[in-house]
Amino acid sequence: MKRITALGTVVVAALLTVAMTSGTAQEQPRVTIQSMDVRENLYVISGGGGHTAALVTESQGVVLVDTKLPGWGQSILETIQLLTEQPVTTIINTHTHGDHVGGNVDFPASVDIIAHDRAASRMANMAAFTGVGAESLPDRTYTDRMTLFEGRDQIDLYHFGAGHTDGDTIVVFPALRTAHLGDLFAFTGPPYIDVANGGSGVAYPDTLDRIVESIEGVQRVIPGHIPPPSGSPMRGWTTWADLEQYATFNREFLDSVRASQGVGRSVDDAVQALDIWAKYPEYDMSRAAANVQAIYDELNAQ
Repeated sequence: MKRITALGTVVVAALLTVAMTSGTAQEQPRVTIQSMDVRENLYVISGGGGHTAALVTESQGVVLVDTKLPGWGQSILETIQLLTEQPVTTIINTHTHGDHVGGNVDFPASVDIIAHDRAASRMANMAAFTGVGAESLPDRTYTDRMTLFEGRDQIDLYHFGAGHTDGDTIVVFPALRTAHLGDLFAFTGPPYIDVANGGSGVAYPDTLDRIVESIEGVQRVIPGHIPPPSGSPMRGWTTWADLEQYATFNREFLDSVRASQGVGRSVDDAVQALDIWAKYPEYDMSRAAANVQAIYDELNAQ
């Protein structure tokens, strides 16, 4: 039996940290919940996988974006109960990976789960969603766009093409000028391209360009895994301008790799030929070689 212990006081402007502990009192990783703004009702829960967003709506209960790794759903539920008496009514899964959907199974069957249709199909093949777990698969899916609720509660879901996987969802909270990008924008640097789940290094820049060109009015971005700043309400996290820069980086990365492939360079030589390092000094380039290989494989198969 797991329980959570509040280590902070739940007030609008306070940082709330909760810790999961087992029956043997062995400490587990902490979950931290922070408000995006003292005037707002949008929270970010970090720890235990990808960042979970929690919107406490005016009339539709609590909406969650992603549910972390298996075993973390109950801690999310109990954390939300420290904020509001409203129930969790809706879960939006940004893509099929276990660190974003694994906690689904801990939520009541009455919760409405939504994902892109390709993400839902891939989730159905995951071990976590066999047997009784099948009840925690998405109840509703969409192809290109879906809108939930109205007014300040409105949430827009978009899919612009393959990237991290082939079923990535962008979640926009228009009234709050905020978007959750899931792992389409997980970190700064060459992204993880999950080829097995339909990810595409060739399509990735096009998908990011469509996001930047099509979505208006967003100022703040909740990334998949970039650590948030300390404090609550948080300040100085990821902005729309950061996403625009990330889109430009991915375009330049692909252009360089495509040029190298076109003149017959090896993968190692293509990595060395990348001339974008100095332009992005804060980016983690540890995935560069893997992404060059993935793009080469994709181009060679065309």
